[in-house]
Amino acid sequence: MIFTLLFFLLFTFLIVRLTRHSASGFTKAEVLLSFGFKVLMACAYGYVFLHYYGGDDTWQLNVAGQHEHALLMKDPGEFFWEITPATAWRNANGNGWLAFRLYLADLEYSLIAKSLGIFNILSRGNYYTNAVFFSFFTFWGHYWLFTLLTGLFPQKRKVLLLLIFFFPPVVFWLSGIRADGLLLMFLSLLLLQTWKWLYLAQKKSLVYICLGLAGILILRDVMVLLLLPGLAGWYVAVRYRRSPPVVLGIVYGISILLFFTSAYVPGVPNLPSVVIERQQEFLALKGNTRFALTPLEPGPGSFIKVLPQAVSNTFLRPFLWEARGMLQVMAAVELLLFWGLAVLVLVRGKKGNSSEQSRSLIWVMLCFSLSLYLFIGYVTPFPGAIVRYKIIPELLLLALLVIRIPFNLSWSGRRR
Repeated sequence: MIFTLLFFLLFTFLIVRLTRHSASGFTKAEVLLSFGFKVLMACAYGYVFLHYYGGDDTWQLNVAGQHEHALLMKDPGEFFWEITPATAWRNANGNGWLAFRLYLADLEYSLIAKSLGIFNILSRGNYYTNAVFFSFFTFWGHYWLFTLLTGLFPQKRKVLLLLIFFFPPVVFWLSGIRADGLLLMFLSLLLLQTWKWLYLAQKKSLVYICLGLAGILILRDVMVLLLLPGLAGWYVAVRYRRSPPVVLGIVYGISILLFFTSAYVPGVPNLPSVVIERQQEFLALKGNTRFALTPLEPGPGSFIKVLPQAVSNTFLRPFLWEARGMLQVMAAVELLLFWGLAVLVLVRGKKGNSSEQSRSLIWVMLCFSLSLYLFIGYVTPFPGAIVRYKIIPELLLLALLVIRIPFNLSWSGRRR
C-alpha cells in the first residue's frame, strides 16, 4: 500500500512537470484530481473483476508480467529476443501474411506483459502498484485528446474536462491493465499530431503519426483499416480545401466498394472474410449473456441483412430491463445519458460554431466512430465485450455532442 501511494505521488509529480508548459492550461489541482481518479478507477477495475468476475484478462496479464519478470531475471537475452519476429516466422512455416499476424499478436502481448515485467522489479508484481504504473501511460490518451479538443473549442474546456477525465464509465473501461487504455493513447497521439501536421506543418509530427499508427496496428489492426479512409479524407479536405462531409462521403464510399470487391481480387486480403472469421471466433465462445446475431456470409447482401442487428446491439443495447449485473446496468444507464444528450443537441444544439480547422476533425471522428461501432456490432454478440470495445468511439461521439450543447459550465478557480 505504501509503495502504491509513493508511486502515485511520483507519477503525479512527473505529470505536473511534463504538462506545466502545455497549451491545455492544466493546473496542479487538475493533474492531482484527474490522475487520482484514473488510478482509483484502475484499482476499482481490478477489484471488481477479481471479486465478481473471477479475474478477467487484466489479472491474467498481471500474472504474465510476473512470469516475464522471472524470465528477465533468469535470462535477459531470451526476454528481449522474444520481441523479435523470429518465433512468429517459425510458427507460420514461411507464410508471410500469417507470420505478420502472429507477430502483431506477440507484440501486443509484449507491449503489456514485458513492460509489466520490467516494472515488477520495483512493484514486485503487486496488481494495484502496477495499475498506477499503467495509468501513468494511459493517462496521456485522455490528456492528448483533451489538448486537441480544448485547443479548438476553448469555450468547452470544463465540460470536456469532466467528460474525458471524470466520466466514470469512460475512465473505468480505459483504466484496466489491458489494451484499451493504450489504444486511446495511440489514437489520441495520432489525431493530435495529424492536426499539427496538416495545419501547423510540423514535420516532426510525421514521426508521431507513424508511432500512433504502429501502436494501433499492434493492439487492434482492424482499427487502422477503419482509420485510413478518415485520415485520407482529412488530408484531401485540408490540402485541396474541399468540404469535409463531401470528401469523407466519397472516400468512405470508395472504401466500402473496395472492401467487398477485395473478395474477388486474387492476391489481396479478402476483407469480408476477415470480418466473417472474427465473427465466427466470437460466436464459438460461450457466455452467460449474448445478443442475437445472424452469422455473416460472403457478399454484401448478408452484411445488409445483419446491419439492423449490428446497429441495435451497439447503439441501443443493453436495454435497462435486460441488463444483468452491475456493469451492464451501468452500460444501460450510460446509453440513456448518451441518447438524452443526443436529443438535447438535436433540439437545442449550437450550429455553425466550428472553425475551418475543427470541421474536418469533427467529421473524421464521427465517421471513424460510426464505422467502428458497426464493425463491433457485426462481430460480437456479447454485451460485455461490446461495452468495452466501443468505449473509445463512444468517448469520441460524446465529445462531439458536448461540443454542441447549448451551454457552458463555469466555476471559479486559480490557475498556476
